[in-house]
Formats: sequence, structure tokens, C-alpha cells
Amino acid sequence: MTPVPRSVSVFLPDLPEVADHAIAGIATVPAVELLDLLVRTVTVHGSDGESQGVPSILSMRQARFPRFLPVEEVQRCTFAVTLEDAASDPHLGTRTRATFTSRIALAGGMHRTRTHAAVTFGGADPKIPQPPAAIAHDVELPAARAYQDLIPLGPRFCNLRGFVRLGREGGTGIVRSPEPPRADLSLAGCPYLVDGAMHLACLWGQRYAGYVAYPTGFAARLIAAPLMHGQRRCMVVPRSVGSRHMSCDLWLTDEANRVCDAIVGLDMAPLATGALPPAWVVHPLGPQRLS
Repeated sequence: MTPVPRSVSVFLPDLPEVADHAIAGIATVPAVELLDLLVRTVTVHGSDGESQGVPSILSMRQARFPRFLPVEEVQRCTFAVTLEDAASDPHLGTRTRATFTSRIALAGGMHRTRTHAAVTFGGADPKIPQPPAAIAHDVELPAARAYQDLIPLGPRFCNLRGFVRLGREGGTGIVRSPEPPRADLSLAGCPYLVDGAMHLACLWGQRYAGYVAYPTGFAARLIAAPLMHGQRRCMVVPRSVGSRHMSCDLWLTDEANRVCDAIVGLDMAPLATGALPPAWVVHPLGPQRLS
């Protein structure tokens, strides 16, 4: 029997200081918030409309973020999540494709439906990949300067802390959740932590790919120990770099270097009319520490 897709009406949660999250000068709902909403919806409604419970490892696959959602459009939209269960397969396990869409009111009484995020939950038993033991770096950059000059976000989203260390083989940093903490989070934990890790990937791309790239999707994300509030170490390792596309792996680890959250094959791309990063970060001369 072919599973029948079902649609669930949803509401965006109140997002503190979401105006702090601006892309090309436009306040935009972060992709990690849409991903968090999909986690909530699948957790509550589950396969065939039943609760999924609490998995030991929360797995997501084939994620895509095809379109930004500007904050100024939210009040003119209604939102839905379409859930589509894959046909039963003993080798792949239970899988549910969740797709977040908006329906926006246009002039003349017309409406347009747009897809902003889609991800498949579940699948075969996940195996969490391990990060490298160490990553050589050729530059140390204060996170505060990175947000001032390279990723101009407002305070709520400036969650890389201390020094960011970057090298050809990858980068490392520390992410910490903002104050005050969010309440009523999903099974994925604090979205600001993985958002900050993606900032580390953006910084690596500015230095070594030569463009400002934004997440467009990922192959898999595996969460073994979600953190609701606090601090994680983050690491990024590139997989491939092209003239208009880069792919990397991300890890969030605890104080004992155990992997808590891993993203495999994070795809990133620049905007069609995106600005180039400043020359001082793209081609600095030799190992250095920037102040």
C-alpha cells in the first residue's frame, strides 16, 4: 500500500531578535529554525500520524533549503509541513520526508506556495563519522572581528566565541548559546549552536574558496547528544570546493571530544549577486594571528 502524504498546519515560533539575522541586508528566518520546526512536527505527528518518541540518535538526510524566508513576509503567510512516509524497506528502516512550505498572499487576491526546507528523517542505523584528531591552522581570528567584518549579524546570532583557527585542512572554534536561553526546544537541541558552526564553515569558505557561501542543504545530520543551553567545540573539514559551490563536514563535540552532532556533506553556495570577502582574509601572507 502506497503511503499517502499528509499536510499539517504549523506556526513559526516567536524568534528573539530575528532581525539580527540579516542576509544581504534582509532579515531572514534562519534555516536552522526551519529545520527545528520540522523536527518538532515529525516528533509530534510521526509516521502515520503517531508520535515517534525519543530516538537514541536523531538522523536527518537529504536536506535542502531552496529558498530564503524574509521576516517581513511572515505576517502575510500561512505555513504547512507535508509529511510523506517512504514505502517500508527492511534495509532502510522507517523514513519520513518532511517539507516546510509557505503560502503568501499576493496582490489581487492571489497566492503563491513556496518550499523553504525539506529533509528526510530516519533510515538505516546511523553511524556517526569521527572528526580528525587535530587540524593545522595558518591563521587565528577573533570571533568578534569575524562578526564585525565578515559575517555582519546582530548580537543574538554572534555565537562563535574566542578565537577561530583556520587552515587549508579545516577550521576549529567554540560556539556558545546566547542569553537568555531559548525555552521549549526540540529534540535537536539549541539551534544557535549548529548555526554558529555553519558560520565557521562560511569563514573557511571566505578564506580558502574566496566567496561568501550560505547553506543550501546537507547529505546527513546525526545528533547523539543534543544540548539545550551551553557550549560546544566545533570543527569543519572541506570535502570539495568549486567556483560556485563548496561542501564540507561539521562536528560539534563536548569537553571530552565526544561527537554530539555531526553534519556530513554540508552544501554551501554564494548568492547570485553576493559580495566578495575582503582581500585581507582571502590571501593573507603566511601564518599569522589577526587582531
